[in-house]
Amino acid sequence: MDWKKGTITFDDGSNYPAEFLVNDEGQVWNTRIYKDGKIIEEINADSFANKLNMEIENVYPYSTKMEK
Repeated sequence: MDWKKGTITFDDGSNYPAEFLVNDEGQVWNTRIYKDGKIIEEINADSFANKLNMEIENVYPYSTKMEK
């Protein structure tokens, strides 16, 4: 997997530089969001899977379902 540079845009229209960890199928596994040249948010994919007592391959990528 490779980190790819880009920009993230939130619903309020604000933009931040970002890096996206993308697998071979083009799925985003992780995002680093930057502000003032520093990372302000990043999820450690391996640590997250371990907290669920799961293998990383069984957690990522994941899908979502929103309740109405």
